[in-house]
Amino acid sequence: MKVLGQNHISQQRVSEYLWEYRYFFSILCIGLVYFFNLFIDIMDIDAAQYASISREMMESGSYLQVFEQGKDYLDKPPLLFWISSLSLKIFGVHNFAYKLPAVLIIILGLYSTFRFTLLWYNKRTAWYSVIILGTTQAFYLITNDIRTDGILTSFIIFAVWQLFRFLKDRKISGLILGAVGASCALMAKGPIGLVIIAFAVGGDLLIKLQLKKILDYRWLVFIFIIAVLLFPMCYGLYTQFDLHPEKTAYGISNPSGLKFFFWTQSFGRITGESSWKNDTSFFTFFHTILWDFQPWVFLMLAMIFYKIKNLVGSFKLHEKYKKVEYASLFGFILPFLALSLSSYKLPHYIFPTFPFMAIMVADFINALSDKKWAKRLAQIQFGISHSFFLVPFVAFGFFFSLQNNFILPTLLVLLYLLFWRSFEKIKDVADKIIFSTLIAIWGFGLVTSTYFYPNLLQFQASSIAAKEIVKEPNLPPQKLYAFNAYESSLSFYAQQIISEFKIDQTHSYPAGIFVFSDEEGKDKLLKYSEYELIKSYVDYNITALSLPFLLKKTRNDHLENRFLLKKIR
Repeated sequence: MKVLGQNHISQQRVSEYLWEYRYFFSILCIGLVYFFNLFIDIMDIDAAQYASISREMMESGSYLQVFEQGKDYLDKPPLLFWISSLSLKIFGVHNFAYKLPAVLIIILGLYSTFRFTLLWYNKRTAWYSVIILGTTQAFYLITNDIRTDGILTSFIIFAVWQLFRFLKDRKISGLILGAVGASCALMAKGPIGLVIIAFAVGGDLLIKLQLKKILDYRWLVFIFIIAVLLFPMCYGLYTQFDLHPEKTAYGISNPSGLKFFFWTQSFGRITGESSWKNDTSFFTFFHTILWDFQPWVFLMLAMIFYKIKNLVGSFKLHEKYKKVEYASLFGFILPFLALSLSSYKLPHYIFPTFPFMAIMVADFINALSDKKWAKRLAQIQFGISHSFFLVPFVAFGFFFSLQNNFILPTLLVLLYLLFWRSFEKIKDVADKIIFSTLIAIWGFGLVTSTYFYPNLLQFQASSIAAKEIVKEPNLPPQKLYAFNAYESSLSFYAQQIISEFKIDQTHSYPAGIFVFSDEEGKDKLLKYSEYELIKSYVDYNITALSLPFLLKKTRNDHLENRFLLKKIR
């Protein structure tokens, strides 16, 4: 009896300790998933392209003029390339080195979300907003598949936080840091960064009719700082493109780098001036957000009705409504609608609006504590959380073999925690929703970062082959070519510019070169006696997943092959 009593006391103390430091452990768990994501191979197409450009920039030292495979690059602004090339120079050409700067900036974005929320709400809502944002499928993805959207998202919410420090507390440091954040957002992905900041801050000020703050002369300081910080990038664009009317880039003759950055790449997708079109529906983002904001989508839908209903009261302009925060509402809705008008849409384009949505959902959940219907809402969300345990077990049986010994025990422990009697004693509905969902989605995140993506990347032939090629002791620099099979990951992992193999010049290539090719190219090369097949690889476009590929039984029917050949004489 004494032993049983001691065990009960020990469990109670553990329960109390976990609960006292629940927010610390929550952030630690989220960070652990991000940490594992750092070591996953870089995925084609976009992330590997940016990694390859960063590596090339690191080697060439050309930081103001950007090149890809030795050719002029005119698409994304250079901030991601700058920070990644610096990291590659310090740590070497590795997955970790490319991803680390962006992930650290994403963590800054989470911190900025917390601090911005604290300006308007209580500390519990601020913690909720970080947990919600940090566990969305969007954030699990952008800490693995590093593109420009992660740093754009973070600098937007950082700038909004700092600007409201200036507006609420009259701190000039907030204006200066807000300008720095806005500049970084512009250099991350173009004017869309400044537009979203303007929607959030301007929308809040306009609906409250705070014209004095809108017309404050100190905004000129804000504009001046942005202009100064953008000057190096603009100088690089001008000297690389505007001074060279003979150039052609992306099918544009005599391209203006400045016009492309400030207009064509962003607003041109709405006006039709941009050549980028994928004929997507206006409702595309309405569909994609149903996955990207998981596991909080159900609560998001409930919140939207609740928030819009309360918005009507703001037009009464009573003093109490001036103390309400509307930056989140306008920071989400206006960019969401504007981006939906674009002629070219990809799911990650709306990620920069997610901090604002997370804050609104956090406020909504916090308010559930005194609602009569809150228990029913919590029960539905609790049921949804179970699906994030079900999917991994399906994957273990039907997708990829489970070789990691710690995943299954970890999931079982988390399932136990979900039904732990101490957890069941939590009386507050809001806490139950947050922490039950967190347990489920954390387990799901561990599965994706330590099991799913590592297995999936085994079917990205270009990265697998390049990592083997770079270890070849007799491979001279710049002696790897691609024939009908170039992917950016080939250049990044092989750590060299990959030239296109010219079949009509095959006899002029020196012995010892390697050629990475598809099946058609392999057959053409093997007709020449001086080429031999070194190795074959299975390949699949892993960014376009399909159920037939994922299923073990049907996967082989959907795989292609890539080949490595060598010229022997």
